[in-house]
Amino acid sequence: MPDYVPEAEMAPRDVVARSILYEMTKTGSDKVFLDVTHLPPHLVTARFPHIYRFCLDCGLDITREYIPVAPAAHYLMGGIRTNSWGETSIPGLFASGETACTGVHGANRLASNSLLESVVFSKRMIRRSQMLEKKDCVWHEGKTPGNKNVYLALPSRSALPEVPSLNLSKLQSLMWDKVGIVRLGSGLGETVGILAAWEKVLQPPSDRFSHELNNLVLCARLMAEAALFREESRGAHFRTDFPHSSPAWLKHIIFRKDISGER
Repeated sequence: MPDYVPEAEMAPRDVVARSILYEMTKTGSDKVFLDVTHLPPHLVTARFPHIYRFCLDCGLDITREYIPVAPAAHYLMGGIRTNSWGETSIPGLFASGETACTGVHGANRLASNSLLESVVFSKRMIRRSQMLEKKDCVWHEGKTPGNKNVYLALPSRSALPEVPSLNLSKLQSLMWDKVGIVRLGSGLGETVGILAAWEKVLQPPSDRFSHELNNLVLCARLMAEAALFREESRGAHFRTDFPHSSPAWLKHIIFRKDISGER
């Protein structure tokens, strides 16, 4: 990490993830390694008991061996739009945690803020639901400081001449390759076209797997469309064709079916 940024491994998550990806590409490897072998074994097992046991079950003793790791996508931002009470625009539906866009993280997920979401928003949602039982409450949507939010509906997409058949593995590979840690406008454009085509051929869901696949395609398209529309880099959203942040993009992109109304 010192080869990439002065903060080394204490840099923001998106910077660390991209640095790991660059190193993997440079060396042709599918992993890098964490080293905690310099620490006393009792400290490792006490501080990281779940990781220690998981690795041990896989035949790896992290007190004596390096830990293979690769970037993951859990730090990506976005989610269901909520107000400061955890309410969505659908009456009675609340969202919190990584599924929600509460605004408390900014453009890059902060580790300790998960406690804020778990403790503060959980308590607020309970209080709000109790208020709703007593009287009708109007959902109020907060505005992003600075510029106004952008409201969009999913655009219609022209049919592509060739589209790969849809399955879960191909969807995962497409999103990792084109809408992952490093993004490019041309790849995003190709991705939204494929996802829009897949949406058109989806069958009505009949079991858990088909429900999940339908929802994954929709979530993937929302992410890809937003990434294509946001022509800048900000936090976890990094585009090589727009590598810098722009003050004009200090706003949220909000998708909804009816962009003419207030809800």
